[in-house]
Amino acid sequence: MSILGLVTLSQAAVVAALCFVVGRALYNAFFHPLAAFPGPRLWASSRLPYATNLIRGRLHQRLKLLHDQYGPVVRIAPDELSFTVDAAWHDIYCGGYGNKGFPKHNAYRNAQTFVSLFDADDENHTRLRNLLGKEFFSLNSARRQERIVQEYTTLMISQLRKQYVENKRPADMREWYNFLTFDVAARVTLSEDFGCLEKRTYHPWIEMVLTHFKLSALLMISRFYPPSSSLLFTLAPAKLMEMRDTFIRLVREKIERRMNRTLPPDDNDDFVTAALGKGIEKGLTRDELEANCILLLLAGSETMTTSLLGATHYLCENPTVLRRMVAEVRAAVSSEEQLTFGFITENMPYLNAVLKETQRLCPPVANGPARVVNRPSTLIAGFPVPEGTAVGVTQFAANRQTSNFTRPNDFVPERWLSVEQAGQIGERIGDSALAQDVEQFVGDVRSVVRPFVVGGRDCIGQNLSWVEFRVVLARMVWNFDMEVVREDKFPSFNQWTEQKAFELWQKEPYHVRLTERTH
Repeated sequence: MSILGLVTLSQAAVVAALCFVVGRALYNAFFHPLAAFPGPRLWASSRLPYATNLIRGRLHQRLKLLHDQYGPVVRIAPDELSFTVDAAWHDIYCGGYGNKGFPKHNAYRNAQTFVSLFDADDENHTRLRNLLGKEFFSLNSARRQERIVQEYTTLMISQLRKQYVENKRPADMREWYNFLTFDVAARVTLSEDFGCLEKRTYHPWIEMVLTHFKLSALLMISRFYPPSSSLLFTLAPAKLMEMRDTFIRLVREKIERRMNRTLPPDDNDDFVTAALGKGIEKGLTRDELEANCILLLLAGSETMTTSLLGATHYLCENPTVLRRMVAEVRAAVSSEEQLTFGFITENMPYLNAVLKETQRLCPPVANGPARVVNRPSTLIAGFPVPEGTAVGVTQFAANRQTSNFTRPNDFVPERWLSVEQAGQIGERIGDSALAQDVEQFVGDVRSVVRPFVVGGRDCIGQNLSWVEFRVVLARMVWNFDMEVVREDKFPSFNQWTEQKAFELWQKEPYHVRLTERTH
């Protein structure tokens, strides 16, 4: 064939490819079964806008703006819908096999590069949940593990006092909450901490975590575009892949060391002990044990750091809320030893409201996990959705919709209290205005806030999360007065929403001046 013929053939191939891409985009935008759903035509025609915002860490912000513009259901990709209404939680995530709702989207399955409870299919999820021991994740087990939370909280407070209060230097609470939560997660999982609090420094594992989730975002995109998978991995920085491999290798080494140790009966309530005792003999594989240890270390630490840092940020930015919570905590007990999970849960309604409001504005996972409709003629929140559609509740957007909340972007714990509760708290702390603040929020759709998701695939570690959240925050305000610092040497983000989110949040420095309590 002549050179001219080859050129003509290549030109024809390019034209054909362009025609296919344009034709596909036009079909998606105007003739696809989802064409009637509201949303920007560009997002409806191609997955590219979604993927671009995901890899930039800005997807949660864009989806929030799209819901502000288009309403409670938005078409965010050719084959995907995002919801912000309460009814969608049950319709998507409940019912079906094991009350697990619709199956997970393939792009989210194995995005972690290992198979765990997070991304197992429904059948394996039920099997793993049973093998790993539901008792280990029960509320009773979390109460037993409170001693671990208390131990490391004591160490953190001691270090903060020595390093910052006495030296009058601001502390970056992002770092210290990371130190705390990684040590707690490692102790609960492997019966061996990272030494972060003791050494006052990041363990290499912590530095690998954000890298891991950035890589997971890349892997997710590769599943939207299967032919590009090998190319995306080629383009991924070598250091990124090396850090991921190192992370997995370190986990395996720690598990091996734990399996070769014998612990005393009063100190063997870690995850590996529970899994070895019930799971291995019933078919749990070594790979599955490793995968779920990784899951607990990653999710158990990073999500709790998000909650603690989010609460500290919003308290420091809202002095009235901070004053009310401090007054409740310090009036309720005469000694720090009384600040136990049970006591806080039963006797500190305002603090508990602060925790719920934090979960509303700082959901651990900003973008809801997508599921795929697997049956015809399905109604989701009253909308008929065709089979094969990816669907999900976008938590960051749902929790900030004016249709769900009054003053949705404001941090107002009072919205979680009844008028009667607010009146009682106001009497105890001498704040008569508190009850008046509650009445404007009676119409809020509080049930749309589901930080741990719902159904048979809800967060298995939520009980321990509530123990840690309550104990750490109560003890922090019992010991210290807090004030945010914004200086060149001690930067702090201004708005929580400024931060990026991949699968989890990329948290920025937040410096706080801690002083000994004044009353």
